[in-house]
Amino acid sequence: MVDLVKWCLYVSYFYGRLTGVLNFEIDLRTGQTRITRWATIYAACAQACLLTLWIHHTYATKTLTGMWARTNLLHRCVFLIMAVFRILCALLALTSRWLMRQEFIRLYNSFRRLFRHNPEAIQHFRREIFIKCFFATATEAMQLVMGLVLARKYLTITMILGLLSIVTLTAIINGIITQYFIAIAHIRGSYILLNKELETLLNEAQSLIPRRRGVFMAKCCFLADRLDRIAQRQSELRNLTDRLSKTFEIQLVCMAVSYYLNAVGSFYMMFSMVKYKHMVDDWPPIVLLLGALYFVCFFLDNWITMFNCFHLLDVHAELVKLMKQRTLFAPGLDSRLEKTFESFELSLARNPFRLRFFRFLDADRFTCFSLCNSMITNSIFLIQYDMQNF
Repeated sequence: MVDLVKWCLYVSYFYGRLTGVLNFEIDLRTGQTRITRWATIYAACAQACLLTLWIHHTYATKTLTGMWARTNLLHRCVFLIMAVFRILCALLALTSRWLMRQEFIRLYNSFRRLFRHNPEAIQHFRREIFIKCFFATATEAMQLVMGLVLARKYLTITMILGLLSIVTLTAIINGIITQYFIAIAHIRGSYILLNKELETLLNEAQSLIPRRRGVFMAKCCFLADRLDRIAQRQSELRNLTDRLSKTFEIQLVCMAVSYYLNAVGSFYMMFSMVKYKHMVDDWPPIVLLLGALYFVCFFLDNWITMFNCFHLLDVHAELVKLMKQRTLFAPGLDSRLEKTFESFELSLARNPFRLRFFRFLDADRFTCFSLCNSMITNSIFLIQYDMQNF
C-alpha cells in the first residue's frame, strides 16, 4: 500500500504539471521547490491551449450540434450553464494559482517540514489517498471512454482534442481537489498522533499520587514540558490549516460551484434520459452502463472528499474531549502542570479549530447538509419545470 500511495502522489504531481495546475517544479528526490522559466512557460502555454479548446468544443463541435437537435430549450440552457460555469471556475482557479504562487510554495514547504517531523502520520491516511485517487481516475477514464464511443462516427483530430479538453477540465478540477484532500489528510494524520500522545500524557498524569517530593515534582515538570510541546504543535497545525484554507479558498469555492452545478445537472439529465428515451436510443449499452457507474463514482468521490474534512473536525473534537479528562485528576498536582493545562484549555477556547473560507463559509456537516438540500430542491425545480412546459 505504501508503494501505491507513493505512485499516487507521483501521478498527482505529474498530472498537475501536465495540465498546468502546478506552475513550479518539485525535486522528487529532495522535495525542494523551485520556480523555473520552463515550468512558467509550459504552464502558461498549457492553460492557454486548454482554454481555447474548451471554448471551441463547447460551441463548435458537430456532436453537440447533433445532440441539441434532439433536445429542448431547457436541456440546452442547463448544458450551456454547466459548461460555461465549469470553464469559468477552472479559469478563475488557475488564475489564483498564478497570483498566489509564492504562497503555494511556502505552503508546500510547510507540509514538507511537517512530514519530516511526523513521517509516521502517513500510516493514518494512506488508504484514503489511494481511494480518492482511484475514484478521481475512474471518473475521468469513464468520461473519456463514453465520449469516444458516442463520437465514434465523427472521430477526427479536432474531435479527439475536444474530448481530451473536456477530460482535462475534469482533471484540473480533480487535481486541485486532490491536492487539498492530501493536505487535509496529512493534517488529520498528524492530529491523530497528537491525540495519542496527549492521551498517554493524561494517563500518566492521572496515575500520579500528589506528594511533595523530588521525584513527584520532577515528573510533573516533565509532563508540563511535554504538554507545552503538544500545545505548540496543535497551534502549528491550526495555523497551517488556516493558511491552507486561505490559500485554497478561491479555488475551493470555484470547485464547490462546479460540483454543485454538476450535481444539479446530473440529476436532471438522469430524469431526462428516462422521460426522453429518444435521446439515448442510439446509445450502445456499454455507454449506459458506464454512465451509471460514472454517477456512482462521481458522488462517492464527492462524499470521500467531504468526509475527509469532517474526519479532521472530529479528530480535533476528540482532542477537546480528551482535555476534559483533566477534571478526573487527583487534587494537589504541581502548580506548573496545572497552569499548563489551563493555558492549553484557554488556547483551545480562544482559537476554535475551523475550516472556514472568506470568513463566513464553514466546511462542516451543517453546511454540507444545506448544500445537499439546495441541490435536491433545485433539481426538483428543474424536473417540475420540464414536466409543466415540455
